Amino acid sequence: MKHRYQRPKQSAGVLRRLKRQGGQAIVLLALTGTLLIGGVGIAVDLAVGYMYSIAAERAAAAAALSGVVFMPDQFSPASATPLGSRNDATDRAVDEAKRNAFDPADAANAVSVTPAVVPGHANQLRVTVSRNAPVFFMQLFGFSTYRVARTAVAAYLPPISLGQPGSQIGSSLGDLGRTRFAFMREEGWSTDRSQGDAYTPNPLGGSYGASDDKHQISFSNGSEPRYATLRDLGGYNYRINIPTGGTGGTIQVYNAAFAPDGTNGSANFCDNNNSNPAARTCSVGGFQWFHEDDGGPFDPNDATRYTAMRYTLFRVNNVFIRATDQMISQMTVYPIDARNWNQPANQYKAMGGPTMNQTVTQLYSGNAPSNMFIYHNWVDVATYLGGSDNQLVSLQTFPNSYLIGGVLQPGNYRLRVDALDNNGNVVNGRQTGHKGYAVRAVNPNLSTCGPCAVSAWDDMSFFTPFDAGPGGNFSMQLFRLTPDYAGLTVSVDLWDPGDVASTSGFVRININDPSGSNVFPGGVNVYNLGVQRSNLASGNYTVLASAAGGNTAATFVAQDTSRGISANSEWIHVEIPVPGSYNPAPGADWWSMQYVTGAGTVAVDTVTVAVGLKGGPLHLLP
Repeated sequence: MKHRYQRPKQSAGVLRRLKRQGGQAIVLLALTGTLLIGGVGIAVDLAVGYMYSIAAERAAAAAALSGVVFMPDQFSPASATPLGSRNDATDRAVDEAKRNAFDPADAANAVSVTPAVVPGHANQLRVTVSRNAPVFFMQLFGFSTYRVARTAVAAYLPPISLGQPGSQIGSSLGDLGRTRFAFMREEGWSTDRSQGDAYTPNPLGGSYGASDDKHQISFSNGSEPRYATLRDLGGYNYRINIPTGGTGGTIQVYNAAFAPDGTNGSANFCDNNNSNPAARTCSVGGFQWFHEDDGGPFDPNDATRYTAMRYTLFRVNNVFIRATDQMISQMTVYPIDARNWNQPANQYKAMGGPTMNQTVTQLYSGNAPSNMFIYHNWVDVATYLGGSDNQLVSLQTFPNSYLIGGVLQPGNYRLRVDALDNNGNVVNGRQTGHKGYAVRAVNPNLSTCGPCAVSAWDDMSFFTPFDAGPGGNFSMQLFRLTPDYAGLTVSVDLWDPGDVASTSGFVRININDPSGSNVFPGGVNVYNLGVQRSNLASGNYTVLASAAGGNTAATFVAQDTSRGISANSEWIHVEIPVPGSYNPAPGADWWSMQYVTGAGTVAVDTVTVAVGLKGGPLHLLP
């Protein structure tokens, strides 16, 4: 008998229920998959958006940093120098954004790069970059592209001014010891660097070993184009501002010719103004003459020991880019021997040329005398042809729109000073002169230009011919720090500050802030770098005092015969943290170098100084 299998009665309902549940599971699974895919899509698109956001942030920062160096005078393409060169903030910002994949020509993604002036801040630039960011998976849900935009603001610190406040750097003899206490210095090629000029003499020679020191502004340093008429190692540079709103100005050099004229009692302490000897101004005496004979003995029959000087004037179109400087004039002044300066005739011997008279004897006959303006007097570096100096001046001018009718138009200028051989050639020779001079800017009528500013640029060499006196100290202004430097660290490098004589055997040099204090709670590092500044980067230096060791004083011993410590023919590097609260009033922001000694100290010394910022002058603002 056959038996047939029979399903339970409820099995059909169970199957229907299972089918229904399976369908729900499939729907749930599909929905879960869809949500999962959507979540992945959102994550991917968010990641892509984040990538574009980071790229926009970097492009905006790079564009702002690249363009800010042209602010404020070269903001738009119309102000580029030269025109069409893209040397302006707008073009440079756009170019840098393009290098970072934000090209305004990319219309498909609506890329935009917008540089803008920051109101009230001439040293700042705002750049906004934006573009459409694509979406991929989210298009399935109706989402389209969205906008990514980022803004960066960059600023630059104003250059640190070296020297002294006002429209003159260095002293004429008439000023020396009265209102000014140092004059500018430049040595000949064969002078030993131990004399105090770190840059101009032969860096491979001298008694203290070879050095790779070079001027900060120089072809050798990669910061200036090569000029056939100037040294690759550079010269001393001065930044001159003739303010807008005035009638322009004139840039002059005092004592333009190298002219050794005696030592001690035989030296000439006076300005060379023979038109009125009774009113002639002189220094206050002591050691205060120009010491150009110190490198002697000089023989007027051997011209090769003498130094010709070249004064090259540039218009500055951008304080950071020397390649855009425009040469205006170049004045070469040939040397003289002036050790007969106090004779009524035959006072000045031109090297390789005749003996010259100032016809001082005409003073006694009532006739107008002739003055030698390149000796202890002022000459205009852009216009003086040497009419009173027996062809000892060679002036070349170049086509420009800044020197009009003999007057320099308002703006920024750079005067470069070079020491050459006696014939004015850019060759290495036997010249050993110690050049003393000063630089100033005056109004076209030669009156004092109060708003004008003159300072050394990056590095300078000066001579201090002073007795510190019974009080045992002497101070001179050294550099200016505006409130922009609050919270940053500045470095002061001094070459050869050890040629100081003291009967007490104790000479200490302080770097003082505008209040006269050399104490900085953030801690001060003082290093001896030896014969070259590059030893700082290589670590080849000696620590004299350190912030880590608790030192808070910007000070060091320049010479102490009792302990045998000396800073002679060495670089002393001082790192000073500027307090975050630093906010001096304009004009009250000059820092000084102070000699503190026992009685009987004589600070007759040539020193080279370079002041810089630890880090770069460009930075992004929050």
